[in-house]
Amino acid sequence: MINLVWLKRDLRVSDHRPLYEAANNGKPTLILYVIEPDYWQLEDTSKRQFQFIKESLLSLSRQLQCIGASLTVRKGDVVEILEKVHLHVAISNLYCHQETGNPWTYERDKRVIAWCKSKQVNYQEYQQQAVFRGHVNRDKWHHVAEKWLQAAVFPTPTHIHTLLQHHNGLELLDVYPADDNNEARTPQQGGLEAANKTRDSFFHHRINEYLYGISSPVKSTTSSSRLSPYLAYGVLSLRQVLQHAQALPVTSKRNKSGFLSRLYWHSHFVQKLESEPRYAEQAVHNSLIDMRANEFNESCYLRWSSGDTGVPFIDACMRMLIQTGWINFRMRAMLMAYSSYHLWLDWQKPAARLATLFVDYEPGIHYPQVQMQSGTTGINPFRIYNPVTQGFKYDPDGHFIRRYIPELDHVPDNYLHTPWLYAGLKDDLYAPPEKHPDDAAKIAREKISSFYKQHLDKGETGRVISTHASRKRATRRRNKSNTMSKNQLKLF
Repeated sequence: MINLVWLKRDLRVSDHRPLYEAANNGKPTLILYVIEPDYWQLEDTSKRQFQFIKESLLSLSRQLQCIGASLTVRKGDVVEILEKVHLHVAISNLYCHQETGNPWTYERDKRVIAWCKSKQVNYQEYQQQAVFRGHVNRDKWHHVAEKWLQAAVFPTPTHIHTLLQHHNGLELLDVYPADDNNEARTPQQGGLEAANKTRDSFFHHRINEYLYGISSPVKSTTSSSRLSPYLAYGVLSLRQVLQHAQALPVTSKRNKSGFLSRLYWHSHFVQKLESEPRYAEQAVHNSLIDMRANEFNESCYLRWSSGDTGVPFIDACMRMLIQTGWINFRMRAMLMAYSSYHLWLDWQKPAARLATLFVDYEPGIHYPQVQMQSGTTGINPFRIYNPVTQGFKYDPDGHFIRRYIPELDHVPDNYLHTPWLYAGLKDDLYAPPEKHPDDAAKIAREKISSFYKQHLDKGETGRVISTHASRKRATRRRNKSNTMSKNQLKLF
């Protein structure tokens, strides 16, 4: 009889309860990662994510070696592989972390649980975020989340009684099991070594510029923590990072507080998808499911997805994301909002495109944020970003635009943010937008306002608030309720 530790988005040995429990159990343990070809065929997965996972698994294999353990990699369907293992050597306990993923991973997890039940295998699933399964009372969520986040971390096992003495199947990581060819030219590197280097540089000095540069696509490359991919795939423990940050003696308490608040937001948003998995498939507010139905413009989508909308700041942000696999939060929101409002594209296809570009793709954050930026929650203000205003604010000299859009080399600086106004624009190199941003925003405001007035059901709005809304600002939200409707259509 053996233990099996099934790895998913938890590629580390520190604060890893499944490994901790297996080590204390005493039985021989198989540590398994499964490359699932069907997963990598999905619309929201990509080769750039696989590459990061590969690097992180190779790093993990070295960590396991230090505690006398080994990593086994297999390729195929998880249930079929578990069945093969079980036929060879009986599995007594299957330990894993809870994963809040896309609909595919949710269904896969249910199949694994059903298989364990049918084989009398003890299935133990543990949290690695402050995210809770089953019915969640949002009024009490912050309290229970705080308790979990402040709990002691699980120590790294000093030794694991391993089933196999050597790593097995690592060569399978050399072959990507899909054909999307979506690679980033300059992505962040995976693995604990890169994670620790990134964390230490942020905690030791970069955190002091955190709030100063976090909104700029240029400054945020260094002022942001850049820890998101390591948290998304569990290379670092969210709880450890948070507790480490709390203990930091930093120059600016405001920067430290800003970073900590975003770590708390992490679990707050993931909880939304955990509580309502359809967040990843359709509008969470039932009244808004058909708001953009039958109006999808494929040409507009293709120009947006490749960074060729004709609006320079939008295109530069998209091209940066395509090249690096990362862009800061505000620009992610602007890209999604531009597709939803200015281009009036239903959110699912743009959301999948962005997901494939994010090396740090975290479904539980991605889909709730996508719906917030698309106006389909029914409880958040409309965020119709003005891309020209944003460009002037965060790239006043145009250096960022010129870096990513060389087609505009011939355009003078004073026309760089609005090249469609330049008489000498070579539109065979850089075509202007199909609609000018101000005109497109005006149409979007009219459409969404009209749809809300005709279709928004207040009872459904109450359900969404009860299920998903943050309670920390409830009083503030009530005080603003009378003025929000007037300000919802304001351009950012």
